[in-house]
Amino acid sequence: MAASKLRALLYKLTRNRLSGVLVGTILGFLIHSGATIVMMVSFINAGLMGLGQSIGVMLGTNLGTTLSMQLVSFNIAEFSYIAIFTGIMGHLTFRRDWLKHLSLILFGFGLLFLGMDIMKDAVLPFKSSPRIAALIQYNNALSVWGMISGIVLSSVFTILTQSSGATIGILFALGSTGIVTSLDQAFPAILGAHIGTCTIAIFGSIGTHAVAKRAALAHLVFNIVGSIFAALMYKFYAQMIPLTADDITRQIANTHTIVQAVNSLMLLPFVNQYARLITRITPSHKREPEKSHLDDRLLNTPEKAIVAALLELKRMSHVAQEMFQATMRGFLKISTQDFPYVRKSEEALDNLKEAINSFLITLAERNLSRRQSIILQYLMSATSDLERIGDHVENIAELTSDKIRRHIWFDDESVLDLIELYKKADGILGLLVISFEPSFYDSPSELATKILDLRNEYVAMSQKIKQKHNNLILEKKENPLNGIYYHRYVICLDKLVKHSKTIAIVEKEPFFFVKKHKLDRTTTKREMNGDTKHTSSITVDKGLFGDEDDKT
Repeated sequence: MAASKLRALLYKLTRNRLSGVLVGTILGFLIHSGATIVMMVSFINAGLMGLGQSIGVMLGTNLGTTLSMQLVSFNIAEFSYIAIFTGIMGHLTFRRDWLKHLSLILFGFGLLFLGMDIMKDAVLPFKSSPRIAALIQYNNALSVWGMISGIVLSSVFTILTQSSGATIGILFALGSTGIVTSLDQAFPAILGAHIGTCTIAIFGSIGTHAVAKRAALAHLVFNIVGSIFAALMYKFYAQMIPLTADDITRQIANTHTIVQAVNSLMLLPFVNQYARLITRITPSHKREPEKSHLDDRLLNTPEKAIVAALLELKRMSHVAQEMFQATMRGFLKISTQDFPYVRKSEEALDNLKEAINSFLITLAERNLSRRQSIILQYLMSATSDLERIGDHVENIAELTSDKIRRHIWFDDESVLDLIELYKKADGILGLLVISFEPSFYDSPSELATKILDLRNEYVAMSQKIKQKHNNLILEKKENPLNGIYYHRYVICLDKLVKHSKTIAIVEKEPFFFVKKHKLDRTTTKREMNGDTKHTSSITVDKGLFGDEDDKT
């Protein structure tokens, strides 16, 4: 419903641990902890968040998930058909996208409540089953072994269903039908659900760098330790929870919430220490990703904000080059081992594009000089091209995976030709990374000219190689299937270089530079009332673009 705004809010509002907990709670309520943690891991992988920031969000998501299950625990199934009908009609009739999505949310809740009602009827036959009764009695919090086995069984079930909400929902159904009659029987399953849901983030961190993996591990360790602590405190919970409600379904919901709230409150003052502990127990010799340069505090100094955006573009281009190199390693080694990293890097480029564009659009609301206004357009154009480069690199990885699966092999000479093309394309990407370096702001067109010259050399080489391989097919020295795959490799490389050329052309534009003497010059937010929005920029910035190069 919030689309990219949700992503922007997540990495902007999590600098403070309390606001991070609040944002995490809201997201956990809407989409549950697993999906939120996966989203957060992708932001960390893109360098938009740090491990310390993520822990506050993690605490909030755990709590938010329990609040959504509080809603499910109320017996409001009789309203499910109204919610379903209203949601469908709203989605079909509303024109605004956010209203359409809101209608789908209402429709989803209606289906959820209807499903819970159906589930209650579905589990009724188990009430008289001696096996189910024995299983529930065996997994009981009153004994140490019953607590452990109940937690393990519930964890495994939650891992299989990939949803703690599903486990808790089934407990609601078992409780409302009288199969589960006491908190003793439900408590181990609740703790197991807390642990099992962490695997979603663990799977989501495959292919990411060490910091992102640490965030997923921090979620798992917190829930495991929290569950152990809650198990040790069971006598306290067994006395307190019944005071909150008489109905077993409500007791299950309240236990789910209170356990996570207590654990979160205990860890909240020690977030930074916990982040350092997780880092210490998971050492990594690999280079950690550079942190984001985007900072809202720079928006009042437009020149510094533009510098930050350029540095972020440099970081983005470096990610694109590294994933390109990893992809070609997989091609040469005939291995898909590095491709999870490539896919996660492509996600990082998508997140970086949205973050940079959001930052630049916010900057555009300030009073800017004419040069600054134009360069924002150039920066957004370069951001889109870098993201598209990532798409083409991912296409090469997918093509290689398909090639390996189909057992398609190229002859040695054709492989060597592709390697030469790769070297030329990689050289272009390398220059592209350097072109965003601050030391080249005074003369970025020099590097852009080199990139365009290399691009011309690449085009000549690409045309020669394509013609050479076509001749092999015409002479029946190569089969058609191999020809199709070889041509697709060359086309992907061609498109990658084409986007590099577009960026170089932008960098040759006369306004693509930064004025060092304006770095500390501040501005204000532009008024948007009446005709002021058309004239305020010129009025306020009269002194800002008084230099000759700004008048050009």
